[in-house]
Amino acid sequence: MKAFLDLLVQGVLTLNQISCGVGVPRNNSYREKTLESFSDYHVHPDYSLDASGTIDQYCQKALELDLKEICFTTHYDTDPVRKDEDPFMRIDGKIVPLSEENVERYIENVRRANKIYSPMGLSVKAGLEVDYAPHIEERLRKDLASLDLDYILGAVHCLDHIAISASKEAESYFKRKSLKELCQEYYKVLGKAVKSGLFDAIAHLDIYRKYGQDFYGEEILIAHRGLVEPVLELMVENDVGMEINTGLLRKGHKEFSPGLEILNLALKMNVKIIAFGSDAHKVSHLGKDIKEAYRLVEKLKREAKIKIETGAK
Repeated sequence: MKAFLDLLVQGVLTLNQISCGVGVPRNNSYREKTLESFSDYHVHPDYSLDASGTIDQYCQKALELDLKEICFTTHYDTDPVRKDEDPFMRIDGKIVPLSEENVERYIENVRRANKIYSPMGLSVKAGLEVDYAPHIEERLRKDLASLDLDYILGAVHCLDHIAISASKEAESYFKRKSLKELCQEYYKVLGKAVKSGLFDAIAHLDIYRKYGQDFYGEEILIAHRGLVEPVLELMVENDVGMEINTGLLRKGHKEFSPGLEILNLALKMNVKIIAFGSDAHKVSHLGKDIKEAYRLVEKLKREAKIKIETGAK
């Protein structure tokens, strides 16, 4: 992470390179990207229980789209309270425990794909989307330290052990909480995720909008005010980046995640955009709306008169 940010400060990485999904080279394998290239750093192959499409199928699609880099981010959900729902993955069509051995098999398959596809111009990275909760932080620290990953994407999907990002569960949480209570709890947990030091970037900073907007109404678009700012400050202080997630557009929303107001605020506060991701759960989702999101960031930067580097100094 620090090596990436040092390159950013020195001007070696440009806004174009960042927003095209350079990602965080945990293994320091930084390679300069062309300004025309674009990548997808939030992709769920069929190792995730809620996803379809093999690693090879995604890589073949990436070549069709002229993606230069793809990072697989299989779900890593380990809350013991949700032991009947979450701590599993799919391997060869079979549902198996989310064990270190099985996660390593997933990583090995990604490495195999990189050997096959990198000569064709596609870099294939191994990552995880890790569901964070304070009571499992130390377990996550121990488990993740043993894995050879390029990228660890942190997320808060559950509050009170209920998946607010899942259509079958979200309403049961919303019925118990006011909008203010929802956002207070969400950003409290998200702040702890940032301070944990476990993550290269934080996913979809306002994921509660996914199903919450239909329940709470348009007020949810401003419910972050006064709550997200401390989290953004923590992201700057702890060198934790932000992704721009385009997946909410596929759910009928008009804005990416984070929404426009949070995105503007994050840019002005110098939160680093580590990558863009489609949050693909099927092959047809790959790369969706990433170029549009990139163009939006450039536009916002220009309007805010934030300096855009155009090359290495």
